[in-house]
Amino acid sequence: MNIGIIGAGNVGTVLGKGLAMAGHRVLMSSRDPQNAKHRFWKQEVGGNGDMASFDEAARFGEIVILALPWSCLKDVLDTIGPVRLSNKTVIDVSNAVRFDNGPRLQYDHTSAGEWVQSWLPESHIVKALNTVSDKRMVQPYFKEGIPAMFISGNADHAKQQVKTILGDLGWSDIIDLGDIRQSRLQEAVMLACVISEIRLQLPGAAFALLKQ
Repeated sequence: MNIGIIGAGNVGTVLGKGLAMAGHRVLMSSRDPQNAKHRFWKQEVGGNGDMASFDEAARFGEIVILALPWSCLKDVLDTIGPVRLSNKTVIDVSNAVRFDNGPRLQYDHTSAGEWVQSWLPESHIVKALNTVSDKRMVQPYFKEGIPAMFISGNADHAKQQVKTILGDLGWSDIIDLGDIRQSRLQEAVMLACVISEIRLQLPGAAFALLKQ
């Protein structure tokens, strides 16, 4: 599958490598795709990955992953234009968090996932991978087992595509919470995990759902 990744930071490079190693063709993007800092990533992924502009990655991807900080995501999406991502499955990995006076969600009555869906009304937004750090996004194995990965979105076919992608990255316990409004729950889980990590001094933690 052709996958475009918008962003070439830690999240983008980790997911891009994981997906390329799983056999997908990945086009990762940045504001400066020719920057020398991207050479090592291209060497790691070989022929299954390359660097391009945001617009090129958006056009290339059957699935597009948004892997940018919340602070600049809207500006980049405006630059690309909603039409470019129309009718595509778009995975939203973002979190809108404020760190003044302790970490807290930026929105009380909506979510980053719902904002992304409103910015891209003709796209099929699926919230996923926002509840773990980039170091746990691929092959998320703990000695206790594999954590749960929650997803939400309005289109069932898009969520099925995302489940396949998550399986390729090593996720086996994938829980569909419902429509994109449920991304509020995922972002709350992320915040609970971040605060737990800070208080317990256990970086890289994740939540699991125990079943009887």
